[in-house]
Amino acid sequence: MRLVIYPNDHPPPHSHIIGPGWTIKIRLTKPPSLQSVCGNPNKGEITLALLAANENLSTLRKIWKKIHDCE
Repeated sequence: MRLVIYPNDHPPPHSHIIGPGWTIKIRLTKPPSLQSVCGNPNKGEITLALLAANENLSTLRKIWKKIHDCE
């Protein structure tokens, strides 16, 4: 899995979690929340993506703010 924040993306603050054949968009709220799913990740992969976003939430929010200069 890869956690990605795109510099030309739009609010609200979110991260794309990319896996083999799927992408999950997670809002960088406390706690992170599932925004959308593209492809067919299994429940375990969705859980891991949410856990990864939660474990890295502070860093992801800082990166989003630095790139997009907003909250």
